[in-house]
Amino acid sequence: MNNSATTRRISKIAVEYNGNDKGTAEMVYSNNLLSEDPELQFKEMKAVANRNKNVKNWALTGYISPEKSIGDKLTNEELIDLALKALRKVGVTDDNQIRLDIHSSTKQKHIHFIVNRVNTFGENTIIAHKIGEIFGKAVREVCQELNLRTDIEIGKEKKQMMYYALTNSLKYAKNFDDLMMKMHLKGYRVTLSQNVKDGISGMRIVRYEDINHQTERQYKPGYKLSEITNKLKIADIKSILESNYQRNEIIQEKMNQMHKENEIETSKSAVSKEIGKTIDEFLKPTYTAPDDELLKRKKRKFR
Repeated sequence: MNNSATTRRISKIAVEYNGNDKGTAEMVYSNNLLSEDPELQFKEMKAVANRNKNVKNWALTGYISPEKSIGDKLTNEELIDLALKALRKVGVTDDNQIRLDIHSSTKQKHIHFIVNRVNTFGENTIIAHKIGEIFGKAVREVCQELNLRTDIEIGKEKKQMMYYALTNSLKYAKNFDDLMMKMHLKGYRVTLSQNVKDGISGMRIVRYEDINHQTERQYKPGYKLSEITNKLKIADIKSILESNYQRNEIIQEKMNQMHKENEIETSKSAVSKEIGKTIDEFLKPTYTAPDDELLKRKKRKFR
């Protein structure tokens, strides 16, 4: 499951965003919050955060986005349970303020969270250092507990499929544009990175159905080439494309030559036919013998 967690200082806009999602967001859980209005909830959280002046980035925010095949089967209650269990593993307690919202405006249902790191007693319960990594580990542990495939297991399967699609497309692609089009037809978006020294220096591949435009800014979907395989580097791909291009040029040249030869042969055949017709016309007799029966009649008449 894709997930993200970061500590930061938020404004009321962040809470309002979580509660909007183009008008389709649903606040599914709150803890230690009196109001259901996003603006008032922000004021409540800020008031509690002010009890600990040492905590500048007082909010823990992020999301959990299940693979579509999994998310479609999860009920809201199951998704809430998953999120709360993962949050508890990183230090969230019953004394922290929590807001959970399920977003469903995109094809992948996902859950956003905002947690006040400062609890109602003024204590910071969530360590910020490497929180994204720690939260990702927590989500995987909960998935295993709930017998759900983890993001690592799903990612491994996706990478294998990407590698197969890439190597298959490389059999025929003549340049990067051609390669991108062939991958597009297989359901993948290829994004190239470039620099002044090397030109095209890398690529990222993502399956179109995995793109979540709602979270794309926070989390780059897909995988870099180096994450997909260690058997292919960008230099290898450039070499393969160049080889394919040269081979295609040779094949095209041969086909053009064969076409020209066929045209010549066709032309020769046409000329030969015309010459044959001319000869036939030339050799036609100028006198044609009368019909035998007609000749007999003339003889009888003569007698």
